[in-house]
Amino acid sequence: MSSTEKAKAPLYFGWYVCAATVFIAFVTTGARSSFGIFIIPLEEEFGWSRFMLSSAVGTGFLVNGLTQPFVGRLFDQFSGRTVIMVGLIIAGLATASLSLTFNYLFLFFVFGILLSTAMSGASVTNTMALLAKWFHRRRSTVLGINVAGASLGGLTLVPFGMFLLQATSWRVTWAALGLIILVLALPMVYFFIRNDPADMGLQPDGDT
Repeated sequence: MSSTEKAKAPLYFGWYVCAATVFIAFVTTGARSSFGIFIIPLEEEFGWSRFMLSSAVGTGFLVNGLTQPFVGRLFDQFSGRTVIMVGLIIAGLATASLSLTFNYLFLFFVFGILLSTAMSGASVTNTMALLAKWFHRRRSTVLGINVAGASLGGLTLVPFGMFLLQATSWRVTWAALGLIILVLALPMVYFFIRNDPADMGLQPDGDT
């Protein structure tokens, strides 16, 4: 392909897929990492101990780790796009529903089990597997970018959540984080996530 033809060629769709996975990692990691800002408000309102709240978080990490292989199998057997989309829908609804927390068992189940399982569907591990289909030569680059999105989410959404918490309440903040997943991350999957470049008549890395 000549330099003129390369200049006129549209941007390889894989870069849109990469941008979408970065944003998904940014939002999901940031929202889940924000739990720490809710500890003091929950202690003050419900009188729960730090141990109880830490147990919910620890259970969440355990459940997320245990469900990754099973969700990964679904990712391989079925549409990865569908797995990510379903994971985001459940994660968004679960995060928003935490604003309705009324007792410890509700918090433990929604955050420790439901949300953590849903996050397995939209995990960086799955999005990295998806990107590996779109990029061969640039695989290391795009995977690094994807991981950076997750790190940036923790650095950005946690301070945003703290600001919102101070300006409103912990209930409003959790509802807002859930809406961010549903309103911003979910459309990215719908419009830009595709399972394989071959589905669009493309080659990895945009080769012709």
